[in-house]
Amino acid sequence: MRDKIQSKVAKAFNTKLADAITTFTCSKEIQSGDFDFVTQTYPIVTVEQYSGRGVFGSYKRDLVKPINYQVEDLKATVLQNEVSGVPQIDDFWVAGGEFKVLSVAKDPSGSIWVCQLRKV
Repeated sequence: MRDKIQSKVAKAFNTKLADAITTFTCSKEIQSGDFDFVTQTYPIVTVEQYSGRGVFGSYKRDLVKPINYQVEDLKATVLQNEVSGVPQIDDFWVAGGEFKVLSVAKDPSGSIWVCQLRKV
C-alpha cells in the first residue's frame, strides 16, 4: 500500500502538481562528545544535510490546526521516499526563504510526512 501511494503521489508531483512543488534543503550541525566548559562548545561537530520536495500550503482551510499555529505558518507535505534524511523539530529548511520545522507527523501508511513550518 505504501509503495503504491508513494508512486502515485510522485507521479502527480511530476505531472499534475509540478507547478505546485517546492524543493528544499536542510543543513544542520550535530554536536557530540563531552561538553567543554572553557570554550562552551562540543568537540565533535558534524554536518548533516538532506533535501527533498513537496507541496507547501497553508492551514487556513484546515479544520484541525496545530496547537501553536500562527496564521503565516506553512504546512509541507512531502513523500518520505523523496527526502534524503529525517526531518526533525528545529531543523531549518531553505525553500524560497528560510523556515523552521515546528512539528513533524507522518500518515498511517508511513509514506508521507506533514511538517509545520514557520518563516524565520
